[in-house]
Amino acid sequence: MVKRKKKKTQSSNNFIYIFLLVIFILMVLYLNSSKISTLLKNTQRDKTKITAKELKEKITVQDAVAHSIRLLGIPDKNFSNHIGDDGIYISLGINKNEMDLNYANIIITGQVELIGGKLVSGKEINNGNKQILEFMDTKDSQKYIVTLYYTKSKTSNRKKTQLAIVVDDFGAQNDKLLDDFCKLDPNISFAILPDQKFSKLVMNKAVKAGHETLIHIPMEPVSYPKNNPGSHAIYVHLSDKEIRRRMERFIKQFPLCAGANNHMGSLATTDENVMRNVLAVLKKHNLYFVDSRTSQSSIAYKMAKKMMIPTIENHLFLDTPFISEKTLKRKIQQLKVICKNNNKILVITHCATIERYEFLKNFLQLIEELDLELVPVSKLFESELPEIL
Repeated sequence: MVKRKKKKTQSSNNFIYIFLLVIFILMVLYLNSSKISTLLKNTQRDKTKITAKELKEKITVQDAVAHSIRLLGIPDKNFSNHIGDDGIYISLGINKNEMDLNYANIIITGQVELIGGKLVSGKEINNGNKQILEFMDTKDSQKYIVTLYYTKSKTSNRKKTQLAIVVDDFGAQNDKLLDDFCKLDPNISFAILPDQKFSKLVMNKAVKAGHETLIHIPMEPVSYPKNNPGSHAIYVHLSDKEIRRRMERFIKQFPLCAGANNHMGSLATTDENVMRNVLAVLKKHNLYFVDSRTSQSSIAYKMAKKMMIPTIENHLFLDTPFISEKTLKRKIQQLKVICKNNNKILVITHCATIERYEFLKNFLQLIEELDLELVPVSKLFESELPEIL
């Protein structure tokens, strides 16, 4: 009996040892799995960072050429392409009355080099009436042969100049004045301030009436704090993370907005780091950007172009510094001058008072005599250009 008890005790001890060993192994596995999980999360975060840094590397030469064509305003009928044995061939017809081949060459080459593409060679033939550019996409070694040539005048009929009107500062009021603005031509676009009492209501009401809406991003002016841009504005002292967080917050408030422009921002729009973060978030959500040009030193428009974001800058404030019949006539004359050098124009006014509403109504009546097509802002970026294969 004694021996049996010893065996039982020994067997019991072995069981305990095995049980403890299993527990120990499980703990080791758990701790290792936690470490692995942490490593995987960190790796994922690193990949996200790398993706953001290497965004430039995802843009191909074909994207850069397509963007150049939109910038140059080359119509669909003057574009053709085909895949050859040694590369992709692209032909672009240029209206000599609008630009010369050298200008088109500079724009296309510049856009290609911005994304890391390489100009391999270039030559001029046919007495300067044709240029042939050879590019190499260093990411996939794809060759592109781009031919620029002058079109005959009869094939280059100029379309009407497009005019987009943006009315700023909506969001604080829900009254008859808002209703009156909503009844205006639906091609007029509304810019709405975030965090206002009626911000979302204005967005829904405007869209229902057929108007395009923009996020009117509050940004730091040179005169801050004397002039306060508003709640949760974009300030130059903010970290990259905080700027992006605030931009994401604005976008979440306005799911129906097609783009954005700056409210104030005479300081923020001159800061390269600030604008890079603001524009990166807009690009992520496929939104366009309008540089309101509250500062002559703004870099926002140029930076948006470099980042290949649909963009345009404000050409004229209609209702500043004040409104009167004399001001209205002067603005119409300024618009006529702008039309001579631009086929896409954007102007800005404000919704603050009934006087500004009446001023805009009178402006709309007077421009009926001009050869203009009133369009929402997004129309300025549209192109019938087919994708480059």
